[in-house]
Amino acid sequence: MRFDFGLARDGSIDPTDKALYAAISSFVDAETQRSSNAFGSIANDVSEDVPTRKRLAECIGKSVYTVDRSIKILEQRGLLKVHRRKHPDNPKVFVPSEYELLPYQPQPTVAPAAIAALPRKRVPISATKRARILARDGYQCRKCGSTEDLTLDHVKHWSRGGSNADDNLRVLCRSCNSQRSVGSLDGVDA
Repeated sequence: MRFDFGLARDGSIDPTDKALYAAISSFVDAETQRSSNAFGSIANDVSEDVPTRKRLAECIGKSVYTVDRSIKILEQRGLLKVHRRKHPDNPKVFVPSEYELLPYQPQPTVAPAAIAALPRKRVPISATKRARILARDGYQCRKCGSTEDLTLDHVKHWSRGGSNADDNLRVLCRSCNSQRSVGSLDGVDA
């Protein structure tokens, strides 16, 4: 079984998960795409060719817990199917008994338009910028002239792509700012 080069180049897959996939592929029968059965005809008889969790951990230089996490991720991504059996010494525990490698299907990338539609994280306005804008607007509301309960308002709303640049900020009292909503402000916006 040859390791899939498309998978190797996929930047969305963690290198540890790729390493585990490669390790499992080294144990897989090239014709059936399946690993040897972990438990032979006798429950305690384990074949030397079986990739146990411990052996896989040794192959990739990680812990058994990391192997378990990576197996779960590879299953979720549709790259691996794990057939499990009851553990011979503890029937309440299910352990992998056979690994089946599934064909690699590249995940579709997110289109640039979809990225632009994601909400931006709001950046706080610094105290020095706030003081500069208040001083520029004379410490009063640009709509009604009030000097009480002043806020900074975005001319072009943050939710619509506006920035925290000085020319996109203005002083409004809380009352005028709440009347504006997302529309324009009569008497202030041209």
